Amino acid sequence: MLEVQGVTVDFDGLRAVDAASFRVDEGCIVGLIGPNGAGKTTLFNTVTGMIRPSAGTVRFAGRDLARLDPADRSRLGIARTFQIVKPFGGLSVRDNVLVGALTRGQAVAEARRTAEATLERLTMTHLADALAASLPLALRKRLEVARALATGPRLLLLDEIMGGLNPTEVNETLTLIRALNAEGLTFLIIEHNMHAIMQIAETVLVLNQGRLIAEGEPAAITRDPQVIAVYLGEPLEPA
Repeated sequence: MLEVQGVTVDFDGLRAVDAASFRVDEGCIVGLIGPNGAGKTTLFNTVTGMIRPSAGTVRFAGRDLARLDPADRSRLGIARTFQIVKPFGGLSVRDNVLVGALTRGQAVAEARRTAEATLERLTMTHLADALAASLPLALRKRLEVARALATGPRLLLLDEIMGGLNPTEVNETLTLIRALNAEGLTFLIIEHNMHAIMQIAETVLVLNQGRLIAEGEPAAITRDPQVIAVYLGEPLEPA
């Protein structure tokens, strides 16, 4: 579904991503891990069109995305959440999700139906009239997912969706991701909660100083000497 080939991103002489190549197959959950500053979010921004790569290609469903801006990529079926959650605080939960639905080009009435269906899908209907700013962190993050889902994605990129959550909230998020994946949604997930990402991902990519240094099943990644040296510090034991 998603093919990243030789992607390099330079910022004023600083190489943030260095010839990264990987693929995300349809229906899969792929994790992207690495130290702070490794280039993970920059790679996300390249996939979504917020940053143009210095070199390399990004293809989605067989289509080269080079000439497409973020809105075009969204219409193709790529959506994302952000590490720092910023809902429209003065709007209701319902209207936040409506904003996402409207990006699909739907008429307002149809977009409202999409928003309501999305809230029901994420068990947030009872919060529809609440101001987004009033939600605790876990629900603001779920709202971020809802807003992305309302765009009708085929591929959803999650940027540290479990950061700052307690164990119960992490488990609820894992359950949600599994349920959406079972419905056919594909995921690429940046995450620092290693026990969580190792539970959910089928394949894990490891980025360090802009370079992909490892790729494989979670069990293999947790025992990879290079990954341990630059990121984990020690072999990761099962949760």
